[in-house]
Amino acid sequence: MKNKVFIIIIIMLLLIAIVTVSLGQTERIKINKDTFSFVNKEDKLSANFDSNYELTSNSNNDQNVTIQENITELTKKTTYLLLGEPNKNGESSEDYYKRHKDYLNLRYNPQVPADSSTNSGLDENSQEYKDDLLSGLSVPGMFLKINELGINYNSYGEIRVSVIDESKVISTITLSGVTIKEEDKEDPMKYNTVKTDLKMYYYFKKLDNEYKLLYLYGESNDDVQEYIEKSNEQSGQLSKDSDYDSMLRDIYNFSKADAITDDILLSIYNANRSKIVFLDSTYNTGIVTSANGFFINEGLILTTYNYIENSLMKAQNIIISDSLGNTYDLDGVVTINLENDIAVLKVKNKNPEYIKPVEINKLEKEDAVITLNSKTGVGLTTAKGIVISTDSNMQTSLPVSEQIQGSPLFNAQGQLIGMINSKIMNSSISYATNFDILNEYYNKFANTNSDDVKSIPFEELKENYYINYKDENIVNNISEKKWKKYIEAENLQNTIGLELVKAFYTDNVISLRYRNDIPNYIDTMSFASEYRENLKSEGYNEKIISDSKIIYENKNNQIVIMTEFDYLIIVMVRV
Repeated sequence: MKNKVFIIIIIMLLLIAIVTVSLGQTERIKINKDTFSFVNKEDKLSANFDSNYELTSNSNNDQNVTIQENITELTKKTTYLLLGEPNKNGESSEDYYKRHKDYLNLRYNPQVPADSSTNSGLDENSQEYKDDLLSGLSVPGMFLKINELGINYNSYGEIRVSVIDESKVISTITLSGVTIKEEDKEDPMKYNTVKTDLKMYYYFKKLDNEYKLLYLYGESNDDVQEYIEKSNEQSGQLSKDSDYDSMLRDIYNFSKADAITDDILLSIYNANRSKIVFLDSTYNTGIVTSANGFFINEGLILTTYNYIENSLMKAQNIIISDSLGNTYDLDGVVTINLENDIAVLKVKNKNPEYIKPVEINKLEKEDAVITLNSKTGVGLTTAKGIVISTDSNMQTSLPVSEQIQGSPLFNAQGQLIGMINSKIMNSSISYATNFDILNEYYNKFANTNSDDVKSIPFEELKENYYINYKDENIVNNISEKKWKKYIEAENLQNTIGLELVKAFYTDNVISLRYRNDIPNYIDTMSFASEYRENLKSEGYNEKIISDSKIIYENKNNQIVIMTEFDYLIIVMVRV
């Protein structure tokens, strides 16, 4: 067991700015066609593509749905018992001790077989003994550590559940904007309060038909991000990341990953270096988002939908290159699949070198996985880890950043087993779309010349998918009485220094859209800084969804502030 069970560092926000996600998914907000003119964009986007390219595979396992729902609630309960109520200003001793007692009751404590030959009188080689020892250290130890750090949080963030099998489940919960006591580097007797983002990992195991907490740890992503951003990539050479010191080593066997030699990594690199591409999306002269991809035939590239979504939101062009200095001209987008986070791109100039599908043995937990990707677009970097779960969203121990989404995953034999997706990023636990789903695309295009594959040019897709707001007329359908009531809330009228171009009211929901005419000089979200501070000073709870979407709540109102293109959008809901 490592002594350091808990890492607190500064995080880079987990959710990359998918700012066009419908607000219909936001808690408590009910959206209809009058609220926004740009909702349901994903459905509109999907409808553009040839239905022959749609997937029939479904990433959801119906048998796991109930487990996932139950674990989601258990994750919330565990987080509450571990950290207390959000925004706690004080807690009575009675409430504290009750919470502590209820938390300890979550611990996995199996009946350990007896063995009179040992000093403890227990079978120290049994799994029950090992599990009891692990949970006995980590579960109460984390509670003490959390209490020592004085962690305070605003609200629950994103929760993800991965069903390893019916008896074992991992969940993660992201808590944005937590405050933590941190030891002063110059004076160890003093503590400073810092604000950061925290991710908790819970490992549950079934005991007597009930899921119990076997192991947990927390981290923010400074260490992970620092590890990811280390790069010595050089053109024409393979760079090797040192193995990430995952705390998952406390509960998983990494021996298969550790057995991967440099010769194996070099062999995989040599076989695939001409088949992997780096995707840069640009706006004016700057890069606004990046990803990896790989050729699945001579004219088609596989990458993530998340990357395409971000590109449609932020970019003017997509530049495609490989580590050998070749560039490829984008012809268009062939198809997308939101559920599995996949996009297929078509290029004009072909590459005869592409990753070919090979029938693979069924993956097992703790099998080795190897990724080959480019962080900078200059060279290729490799890293290795293990499989944690083997469902359609395979879970691995590889840290992932935005730039390396879309990277291929290989097994120890160099065979394609999946593609890193964006479902969790900046984390020491990551997701990949498994080979069975990718192989369906291989089969769809196996006997098709890429010249005959239909695609939609990026510029056309961007123009049709996103409403062009240029030269718009100012529209305000809100009555003067209601307008005054809403506009005066937390001094909104005097704090947003932008021109209001749209204002709509329906069913206790008001939506406002402001135009930023100088986006190249001042970030659009910065125009809401004073208003955001006013909301917090008035007691609103802040919930950061992404760098482009923030929610504020109190008992009467929910206010969403988000940016899209050069617009600041504010939605106010009476609840």
